[in-house]
Amino acid sequence: MRVTKPCNLSLLNTISESKEITYEELKIKYLPPKQKGIIQGVAVMFDSDLKDLESEGYISIDNDVIRFIKR
Repeated sequence: MRVTKPCNLSLLNTISESKEITYEELKIKYLPPKQKGIIQGVAVMFDSDLKDLESEGYISIDNDVIRFIKR
């Protein structure tokens, strides 16, 4: 039995809809607008969630381009 880490499904869905997207485009599309004086959890976890999705084999990250691999 294979046990995997929980992944951010909403982030994965956003990437899978685009098939291929740059890091900056993904930040604009996925993250809510910044609000002065407020730290949003989704923004804090964004890079960590991308690394988790890559380590589980759902996406590949080459330089600035993020590609969806599988469902």
